[in-house]
Amino acid sequence: MKHFIFTFFPLLLTLCAFAQKTSNIVVFAEDPKPFFLIVNGIKQNPEPETNVKVTGLTSPSLSLKVVFPDGTPDINKKAYFESMGKEMTFRIVHTKKGYKLRYFGEVDLASATSNDNQSIIVYQTVPPAPAPVTQTTVITEETTTTTNGSAVTPVGTSVTNGENVNVNMNVGGFGVNVNVNESNTDINQNVDVISSSSSTTTTTTTTTNGGTLLTTGNLPVSAPPSQPEIVYVNGYNGPVGCAMPMQDISQLKSAIEQEDFSDSKLNVAKQALKNKCVTVSQVRELMKLFDFEDKKLEFAKYAYNYTYDIGNYYLINQDFDFSSTKKKLNNFLESK
Repeated sequence: MKHFIFTFFPLLLTLCAFAQKTSNIVVFAEDPKPFFLIVNGIKQNPEPETNVKVTGLTSPSLSLKVVFPDGTPDINKKAYFESMGKEMTFRIVHTKKGYKLRYFGEVDLASATSNDNQSIIVYQTVPPAPAPVTQTTVITEETTTTTNGSAVTPVGTSVTNGENVNVNMNVGGFGVNVNVNESNTDINQNVDVISSSSSTTTTTTTTTNGGTLLTTGNLPVSAPPSQPEIVYVNGYNGPVGCAMPMQDISQLKSAIEQEDFSDSKLNVAKQALKNKCVTVSQVRELMKLFDFEDKKLEFAKYAYNYTYDIGNYYLINQDFDFSSTKKKLNNFLESK
């Protein structure tokens, strides 16, 4: 019995230390294609997103499922953390056999980064609740108002069980018809403006938790400000292989140049590029550091999984001297 206790106690301490750490999982679509992420049978994001990070995972073994709202077949994947305290990334890629979820990389939580296009969610143990919907009560009043000699006269107002409201008014030469229909929790508003002279912009506002229907004329309608689009490669709108490319690769180049032998340069290049994101032009710049064509080809194949504008990868053929090498790269790309 004592031997059992002494053996079990260190194991218990190890399991406790392991349980105290958490991990993250990141899934992003290279198209981008909106999706729902389901982890261990629980939907995490209430709205479809193109880049989802789930934090606070306590189990090293995960069951992932990607559901597309447009009816595209679901993707199922098993994931396992060899050690906690990591952030593991998967990307959704489109292949000849449909969409697949592929391993993209893994970093320590201390080195993990995020971007503005990423939806960050603390691991949900229950499905997220839908957005609350409040009932709307509509109150109408019959009034006659005279402004600058023009009378505003309600021609007809009808209310049925607080669900359907129809308002017809003549306002100084033009007619306004407002129809509000309420069915369960959905509200539909139809506004028709008939003008006998100049065009008029009319807005109708329905306010909940107070129940007031306001109709206002001659108000300009402005579109919401648009967010500036982030462009990493000018003129490129094709598929992407990673989330955000590096702006400066000078340190990466310096680490490769310090090596004297081709094999050492290749090993350092692979180590330095892991968990990074670069553009095709940066890959071509790094390939110039290799003296032999076979090493350039091996590096080009490795760098594909860490390249942003993978649709431009054919440009790398310009850096090879032999047609046989170009053919090998093309065969490699066709297999992706």
